Amino acid sequence: LREVLRNHSFVGCVNPQWALAQHQTKLYLLNTTKLSEELFYQILIYDFANFGVLRLSEPAPLFDLAMLALDSPESGWTEEDGPKEGLAEYIVEFLKKKAEMLADYFSLEIDEEGNLVGLPLLIDNYVNWDDEKECFESLGKECAMFYSIRKQYVSEESTLSGQQSEVPSSTPNPWKWTVEHVVYKAFRSHLLPPKHFTEDGNILQLANLPDLYKVFERC
Repeated sequence: LREVLRNHSFVGCVNPQWALAQHQTKLYLLNTTKLSEELFYQILIYDFANFGVLRLSEPAPLFDLAMLALDSPESGWTEEDGPKEGLAEYIVEFLKKKAEMLADYFSLEIDEEGNLVGLPLLIDNYVNWDDEKECFESLGKECAMFYSIRKQYVSEESTLSGQQSEVPSSTPNPWKWTVEHVVYKAFRSHLLPPKHFTEDGNILQLANLPDLYKVFERC
């Protein structure tokens, strides 16, 4: 898998989730969402506690973010859990207590008023704050999910990058340029793909040129 990603030739995007790539005589269908999620998770682990800070132009109130998360069906909130406002206030106070650790290890900065001011990361799953290893692993995975390319959040005009000037003006779908020239370029140099990616459908071999020759010979 490492050889495939390191020396692949990018063919094109099927959609924001899937892309085609060639390695030697074989054509592959790659799950960009899962590969990018794994890439960012590995970067978070390898560069642990050594990140830069992406400042928000305007502070984002944690209370509002928590309410947005609780309003989502994915949160699993029910009336038995109690009022959403109360849960949101608890989340704010809890994260404020963990602000120093989050800033030191993940460059996720929270101010004294309970606003997110640096590195916008979505934390929507349970994190084991008592077990250090599990805590860091959970946060790392959540950060990776936030940054991974996900079909439902990509519009045709999206660049997926803050560097608009790097995307050629003639490009009809800027996000495709970013996937090919930024994300898949990073796959070549940084990603160590897990073996299970070939077993769970994230990297699929679609065709092998010698096999196609045999098919055409019979035609």
